[in-house]
Amino acid sequence: MVQCEACGKDVDMPFRCNYCGGYFCSEHRLPEFHQCSGFQRYQSPAREGMREDFSRAYTFPYSRNLHSKNRFWFSQRELRDLSIGLIVMIALPLVWFGRYVFRDPLFVLASISIFSSAFLFHEIAHKFSAQMMGFWSEFRLNALGLLITLVSLFSPLKIVAPGAVLVSGPLYLSDYGKISLAGPLTNIAMGVLFFVSDLSFNSSITWIGVYINSPLALFNMIPFGMFDGAKIFRWNWRVWVVATLIAGALFFYSSVF
Repeated sequence: MVQCEACGKDVDMPFRCNYCGGYFCSEHRLPEFHQCSGFQRYQSPAREGMREDFSRAYTFPYSRNLHSKNRFWFSQRELRDLSIGLIVMIALPLVWFGRYVFRDPLFVLASISIFSSAFLFHEIAHKFSAQMMGFWSEFRLNALGLLITLVSLFSPLKIVAPGAVLVSGPLYLSDYGKISLAGPLTNIAMGVLFFVSDLSFNSSITWIGVYINSPLALFNMIPFGMFDGAKIFRWNWRVWVVATLIAGALFFYSSVF
């Protein structure tokens, strides 16, 4: 799914502009309707007035030249969505471990920090990997996913899906696979670090680091639907197998020991 570069709407089959190379929905596919910078270079002087009228009638949310490789940036809307997502992530461990607030406040504080970091680093890993490849990428809240996450606060089954990272650009299958792998791989790396620390210190805090990151990575490796694992599997099933086995081993350790 690609996001229209004019209105931000998600579209399954975007239209590519031959003048500027951008991707747009059916409503903004014509150069006149998305303030096409490439089309303006081919306009005659007689149409200068029309160009000014369009510039006042339509707003262009971002410029493609901002999405160069190795350039990381956040929009105001994205920071707002990430902040709301973080607040929800903080609420989850409070519900899980609320009974320990007075008995072991350090454990509860560590759980909140680890869980919110696992969520934040997972999403930012997706975003930064896409931006490093030169694509537009931003985190967006999903109303249904946010509602399901809030409902799961009070249910035995915990589903964490407040939003997702959107990516726009001419992506190949390998691009989708690498960007999708970045999130679970970050949680696997965090889980391995906490696992090594737990072998040395045998602490409840290091254990909770493995316990939080491993199921988050394993859940995202589900190889179908909209999960990261589906894109990774289609790109390279061997990479999917290795990542899933490592995440599964970490989850087994956190569940048994």
